[in-house]
Amino acid sequence: MTLLTSMMERPLDPGYAAAAEARSSAGLPASTGIRTPVVLVAALVIGLLLTTGALSLRAPSTAALKAKAELIAQIQSRRQAVDAADAHDRALQSQVAQLQSQALGVDDRGLQGRLDALSLVSGAEAVTGPGVRVVLDDAPSAHPSGADANPRNNSGTNDGTVLSKDLQIVVNGLWEAGGEAIAVNGQRLTSRSAIRFAGQAILVNYRPLTRPYTVEVIGDPSSLQTNFAGNDGGQYARALKDNYGIRVSIDNIDTLTLPASTTLTLRDARVPGTTSTSTTSTSSTPTTSETSP
Repeated sequence: MTLLTSMMERPLDPGYAAAAEARSSAGLPASTGIRTPVVLVAALVIGLLLTTGALSLRAPSTAALKAKAELIAQIQSRRQAVDAADAHDRALQSQVAQLQSQALGVDDRGLQGRLDALSLVSGAEAVTGPGVRVVLDDAPSAHPSGADANPRNNSGTNDGTVLSKDLQIVVNGLWEAGGEAIAVNGQRLTSRSAIRFAGQAILVNYRPLTRPYTVEVIGDPSSLQTNFAGNDGGQYARALKDNYGIRVSIDNIDTLTLPASTTLTLRDARVPGTTSTSTTSTSSTPTTSETSP
C-alpha cells in the first residue's frame, strides 16, 4: 500500500523531477523535445510494414498459382488421354470379338458359345441385365469413437471416411451374394482387379475414384439383396452406417450396363485347328481378402 500511495502522490520519478527542477533553476525553458512525434511516426511506419508483410504472406504468390494451374491442366489432359485410350481399347476389343466370330464360323456353335461364356465371366465383354446398385459415401461429419467400437480397426480420427478396405469387404459380400458381374464407378472388376488405397484416393484397376462410390452388380435383384443382407459384407455395411454415419444405399435396378474391362491381357492364343492349348482366366471373384466388421 505504501508503494501504491507513493506512486499516486508522486507519479514522476524523483530523478526526472530533479532534472526538470535543475533545468528550470538554470533559466532554461521546459524540455518538450521531438522524440514524441518521432516515436509516433516510427510506430506508424513499422505498423505499415508489418501489415504489408502479413498481407504478402497470406496472398499466394503468382508463381505458386501458375504452377498449380499447370499441374491441374496436366492432370486433366492426361486423364482425358487415358479415357480416350480406354475407349479405343474397348473399340479394338469389339473388333477382335467380331473377327473371332468370323474365324470360328457358323459351324462351330459350341466353341463360340464357350468363348462367349468365358468372355462374360472374365470381364472381356460388356454385360447388360438387372441387378442392384450400392452407393457408399463419406459421412456428413466425422464420428470419432474408441478403437474397440471401430469395426475397421482404424485408429484415424475420421471414422466417417470410406476406405478401400470398406469397398473390398462390400464387393466381396456382393460376389458371395450371387453377383455375376460388378463394376465400381464404371471400372469393371475381374479376377485380376485390385481395390487399393493410395494417399487420399481409392484406386480400382489403378484408376483413382471420386466419391460417392457406386457399385453396380448384375444378378437377380431379390436374391442379391437377401443374400447380401445375411452375409458378412451386408453386416459390415450396416455397421458402417449405424456406427459411423457413412451413407449406404442399395436399390434394385431393372437394367444395368457394365463396360468391358480394359485391364485384361492376352497370354496364350492358337490358330483354330492346331493342337496347342490356350489358357484363359475364368474366375470373376476378386483377390481381395474378406474382413468381417
